[in-house]
Amino acid sequence: MRGWSIKKYPTAFSFGVKLLLLAGTMGVLSFAGLLQGPSQPTQSEASLAGQAGTSMEQLPELRPQTVADVGHVDINHGSAEELQRLPGIGPVLAERVVRYRREHGKFATIRDMQQVKGIGVKRLAQLEPYVYVEPTTPSPGE
Repeated sequence: MRGWSIKKYPTAFSFGVKLLLLAGTMGVLSFAGLLQGPSQPTQSEASLAGQAGTSMEQLPELRPQTVADVGHVDINHGSAEELQRLPGIGPVLAERVVRYRREHGKFATIRDMQQVKGIGVKRLAQLEPYVYVEPTTPSPGE
């Protein structure tokens, strides 16, 4: 019995196989949503623009918020409206923070926000650049 032999394929064929594998990989990544093409307005964004009587060009760009956009919010004194400007905080979660503050007193550290339902490790990490706790100064009698 003769041993196995490997046929030598021309370079063009090898390149074609690699190109086919690359295209298949890109297709799988695109289907999984891990690969995005050029940014196109979604149908809901376009319909919102149409309802508001504006064009898509007049809408603000959807981009991540920066500290300059949001500013810093003291979690012990910020109103629900101020808290809603923070990324990942909507009206319900802002109200929970205010209610927790009212019922349990001021937050000692930023990490204490994890006691509020809906704020876990990930959300806290997202909020940390935007929030602070004003240091308390002891009273003269203390």
